[in-house]
Amino acid sequence: MQPAVYSFENERGKPLYIGKSIHPRSRVRQHLRQAGDIRSKQREFVSEARWISFYVVESEIESLLLEARLIRLHQPFYNSIQKDDRSSLFIQVTKDEFPQVKMIRGADLTDGDGGFGPFRTKTEADMVLRVARRVFKFCQSPPGKGRKDRACFYYHIGQCDGVCVGKISKSDYRAKIGYLKRFLNGKSKGLLLSLERKINRLAKEHNYEKAAEFKRLYEAVEWATKTRHGLAEFLRDGAVPERAMKDLRRLLMSYGIESTLERIEGYDVATLQQKNTVGAMVVFFLGTADKSQYRRFRLDNTAGDTGAMRRMLQRRIRRTDWPKPDLILVDGGKPQLSTAIKIVPKEIPVVALAKREETIVILTEDGFQEVLLPRRSKALGLLQQIRDEAHRFGTGYHKQLRDKKSLS
Repeated sequence: MQPAVYSFENERGKPLYIGKSIHPRSRVRQHLRQAGDIRSKQREFVSEARWISFYVVESEIESLLLEARLIRLHQPFYNSIQKDDRSSLFIQVTKDEFPQVKMIRGADLTDGDGGFGPFRTKTEADMVLRVARRVFKFCQSPPGKGRKDRACFYYHIGQCDGVCVGKISKSDYRAKIGYLKRFLNGKSKGLLLSLERKINRLAKEHNYEKAAEFKRLYEAVEWATKTRHGLAEFLRDGAVPERAMKDLRRLLMSYGIESTLERIEGYDVATLQQKNTVGAMVVFFLGTADKSQYRRFRLDNTAGDTGAMRRMLQRRIRRTDWPKPDLILVDGGKPQLSTAIKIVPKEIPVVALAKREETIVILTEDGFQEVLLPRRSKALGLLQQIRDEAHRFGTGYHKQLRDKKSLS
């Protein structure tokens, strides 16, 4: 079942109550059952309703944004009596020269203030802000009156583009805030179309560097609005991927490797006695698994593990229609890394993770470096998670092919 927003409406089609759920039909049935209780607050809007409308969306974040927009637009009576707008939470985009993005109460909003919401709880508003920050990388402390020009906290963990330290211009920052406002207004489909047109125009003008920047933004918006488990990941512990990416970025920089780490691809080969050899590619976007991007490969049984890895990476690199990775992780040690760096373009960093001692292998100007991190290291934990997920995905596919062959 896809996430959806639902609306109980009277005979004139006016919404009485608007809600959301990842299991909308079950949630609506629950409303109907509870309406039989004379003490239930839902009894009145259910008895008045003549229609129930459903708005199916792709992800939890979309359902949350759409619910907020519809409540703001229609102001349903039974939503407002549950929580008045003055105590509800909103996300505000200020009208400063360098706009700020922050969470405020409805009581602090004035006409034309640019508030997005209302959100039922602080958790919901906070989750939207976390997702939006990962996608649009707005600044916590942009330049302005009374604020010093120094790097904000999010710049240090790769979630601010650096307007606080002059890395991007005012016009570019304001343009990005414009995209953010469309996203918060629940207009992600139109935003994706606009970004696609901009990417195509820049490519035709041979401005490939700028086109690549907007391609990243496009992929991030698509990830946020297509990933159904996105909010669940953040609700568990949204800070873990952020800290892990920061630690991994710092580790790689100490060996001369700079990367945003937005898209990390992990690779593994699964085989048994050189039969049913398969390869697996998993993708972690912004520190969390994006299963819609996983890919699997049927490989030559006679090539051996290293040869199979070479063949898989060759096929991957030929797929220029797939997004470009910011880091490739291969399962293994020096042999696997040596194979990978001969195939992967030099601008894409590659590292290996050997199982025996959980050693990270990196190629530097001084040759191969083996890095042994503490077992509790967040950077190591992220690489282990990607490696293990690639192993799980590849082993599952290998078992599927083996069982199919046994049945035949």
